Amino acid sequence: MQRIVWDMDPGLDDALALILALKSPEIQVVGITTVAGNAPVEMTSANVCRILECLGAGDSITVAMGAENPLNHPLEHALGHHGLDGLGQCGLPPPVTPLHSVRAWDFLYQLVLDYPGELTLVATGPLTNVAYAFKLHPELPELLVKLVLMGGAYGLTPYGKGNRTPFAEFNVWQDPEAAHIVLNSASDIFVVGLDVSMDPATCLTSQHLKQIKARHTPAACLVAELVEYEIKHHGSGRMHDPLALAMLLDAYLFDFTLARVEVVTGNGWDRGVTRILPSDSSRLVHIASAVDGPRFIKLFLSRILEE
Repeated sequence: MQRIVWDMDPGLDDALALILALKSPEIQVVGITTVAGNAPVEMTSANVCRILECLGAGDSITVAMGAENPLNHPLEHALGHHGLDGLGQCGLPPPVTPLHSVRAWDFLYQLVLDYPGELTLVATGPLTNVAYAFKLHPELPELLVKLVLMGGAYGLTPYGKGNRTPFAEFNVWQDPEAAHIVLNSASDIFVVGLDVSMDPATCLTSQHLKQIKARHTPAACLVAELVEYEIKHHGSGRMHDPLALAMLLDAYLFDFTLARVEVVTGNGWDRGVTRILPSDSSRLVHIASAVDGPRFIKLFLSRILEE
């Protein structure tokens, strides 16, 4: 059993990743924090609760709201991609679960103290909350088992190019100053970026959607709604965030390159670019450089299609 605390911004692919986690016995989600990114933070918070309630976990996982804006920039959400509710207009009812009274960065820290040496932090949105937590609680990075991120484009494969600009991935571009703080922290960091998540072999297709629609469990029905929206509007189901979560489920999915990463901050043309620098002994990051796409799709479908 791996205990995780999760910082997210649902978002279609965050939602799919959360459903995968709830269907995976290897994972115990002990808390969730929300950040502005794919949608405003009030919406990402509601979306987490909507998903948890749909799958019967609304009373068992505490959700704390985090930052409304990046550290130095106004929010530029992605509702044009994810739908006006952030979840492809899937029709889930408004949530009834109350949010935690403590803000995300202090909630993260308290959870780590409650589970000393046991928690992995998974972050699949902009890193604003994590950066605040690391600045307010400097000992926090070294108290984590590891830090798993979805973000960046590193040029390690033909797919390692930007999706927010030609050069930058959305999460890092949204808050490059936060990404700089986090990627230079003392955590043991594993990054899944566009180098692997844009590989067509990791995407869900119309054929996969047919398989999912043949099941009628709450999880399969919700996944079908989310994937159908993405296929209809974007051609295939991109699985950025489920891939990051899957790193904890199957150690053989990825190859990693150990490198030092520079994040371009500010607001120039290269904002949010993630550059691999010549390695030295400090602040090395494990960057996913290859993925077994069919193995990942098989894993995802097997969990979603289970009764």
